[in-house]
Amino acid sequence: MGCQYLEELYELWALGALAGPAAQELGEHLERGCEHCRARVREATEMVYILGLATRPARPPARVKTELLREIAKTTSSHR
Repeated sequence: MGCQYLEELYELWALGALAGPAAQELGEHLERGCEHCRARVREATEMVYILGLATRPARPPARVKTELLREIAKTTSSHR
């Protein structure tokens, strides 16, 4: 098949956690139409979705939201 080295990337791709050269390589590979990898990415996406339904939402402490918003504001203002 030639694309077995991509096997460990499908779940990361489905989570949106794959970045850099690996994300680009897998994206280009999928665009070329590899049916094997497309099917495996669909399976990974379904699994990630189902696992998401099986968990309870987490409620972080209020200070986490405050800190996150502060960091976003700093990042946004530094890009202007």
